[in-house]
Amino acid sequence: MRIGIISDLHSNIDALCAVFQEFTDQGIDKVICLGDIIGLGAHPEECIQFLKEHQSQILGNVRGNHEDYLINELPVYNHNDKTLDKLPTEIIDLFKWNHGQVSTDSIEYIKKLPREQWLEIEGKKIFVSHYPIDQLGKYRKFYYRPNSTQCKQLFSGINADVYLFGHTHIRCIVKTRDHKLYINPGSLGCPIGIEAASTGILTITKDKMNYEQIDVPYDVDNAIDDMLQHNKELPAIDYTVNRFYRMLND
Repeated sequence: MRIGIISDLHSNIDALCAVFQEFTDQGIDKVICLGDIIGLGAHPEECIQFLKEHQSQILGNVRGNHEDYLINELPVYNHNDKTLDKLPTEIIDLFKWNHGQVSTDSIEYIKKLPREQWLEIEGKKIFVSHYPIDQLGKYRKFYYRPNSTQCKQLFSGINADVYLFGHTHIRCIVKTRDHKLYINPGSLGCPIGIEAASTGILTITKDKMNYEQIDVPYDVDNAIDDMLQHNKELPAIDYTVNRFYRMLND
């Protein structure tokens, strides 16, 4: 089976459509989504509805921290900040704006998504989460590019063959000596350092597992223009574009 792996869509409908077209062109069997469908970008509702419309292709789907912000409560602190500095007001306003675009129907869809999921493919156990969660339901220590030792620490107590996670927006593929495979495909909607949608294809047979990382080109200029058109109502637009798309003065 060939499985498309996507994570951190962040309301980028242009990138999402491009990736699914790539999956169709490559004859992908199923898709696994690792969370953060919404947040940051201009089209949260459209991204949720797109996944719903393609539900027959979705093998696994978990919610990320941005879905938790929607159905639980907004954060006070940056979840990756060791100093626990409070999030700026404009970032909180950005989250609120994003949530305001989501329909009741889509909220109900999000509520049904688990935070963790187990799958079995060709006898291989697949553990799916946006990021590893501790016993208190909090995300474990944040590593941008965890090495094999750190991967084992993050997923301690979880015995799987393949571990799928996102959250960091930076791709990370680690294969350990005991044949465990840890995969973070990077962010589809808001990757760091590339102007393309970051994704990948996991191939699993009875005999082997293989992962191929793919950067899917799409019209980044159109996605940025779309966000800029929302400038008057979309808070922290400069932050979003500069951080995850490209510098506005390039």
